[in-house]
Amino acid sequence: MRWHCFLAHIKAGFIQSDESNNDSFTNGELCLTVNGDNYYFDVAIKNIHRKESLEPLLGDSAFNTLLICNRLTPYLIEICTKNGLNFIDTAGNVRIDNNGLHLWIEPQKGKTQKALVNEAKSNKLGEGSAKLLFALLSQPDILNCSYREMAEYANISLGMVSKGLGIFESESLVSLGKNRRILDAARMLAIWVEAYRLSIRPKLSGIRLEYKDDWQNLTLEEGDCWGGEVAAEILTHYLQPQDFQLFTRLPLQKNWRN
Repeated sequence: MRWHCFLAHIKAGFIQSDESNNDSFTNGELCLTVNGDNYYFDVAIKNIHRKESLEPLLGDSAFNTLLICNRLTPYLIEICTKNGLNFIDTAGNVRIDNNGLHLWIEPQKGKTQKALVNEAKSNKLGEGSAKLLFALLSQPDILNCSYREMAEYANISLGMVSKGLGIFESESLVSLGKNRRILDAARMLAIWVEAYRLSIRPKLSGIRLEYKDDWQNLTLEEGDCWGGEVAAEILTHYLQPQDFQLFTRLPLQKNWRN
């Protein structure tokens, strides 16, 4: 695939690579022509939602590598800048430093805030659709079950199954043709993370207790699951959890002290 764009004195041409491998910057080659001078970049096209998504790229970044991605948060932009990672995101943020070519572009603040508000509204799923999304992620085979079976599995109404699947199909997340299938599990997971924060987590009941011992010394019962900072530490081995979040069906008082 090849595309070109023109912006004032800057001309860009991109050629997508036909190769598929696990290297960081192999999705294609970008040529920027600025005032007649050409600057070439090896490109990585990624969805970046947290620091851990950036870390595999940082070790391979160089003046002639470029990340093209979704909108980056100010925190992730700071990480890219400190590590010399060139990037262009979908919100219009650009940071490029390549042998004399220095580009730093930030969208106008008002337009950016309006875009973020619209994005947040479009990305927010209701509680029922979020539950259905989680059900499909945890058990993809239920997509080929009846709507009634999906409703029972996700613990939602029958009408919500039809509504939720319609949303997912319109977003190209699933195909509801003769052979139903999931089209973009990675994007579904990213949407679920946001849907959980906005639609599910605020409605969960809980109590706050004090536990002064090391969290690793707490004995979990079958079905108990860590969340929050402890879950992040288990996955990344990067944090020192201060606030503990535990999902359980049993009384917490048996192990925790008020």
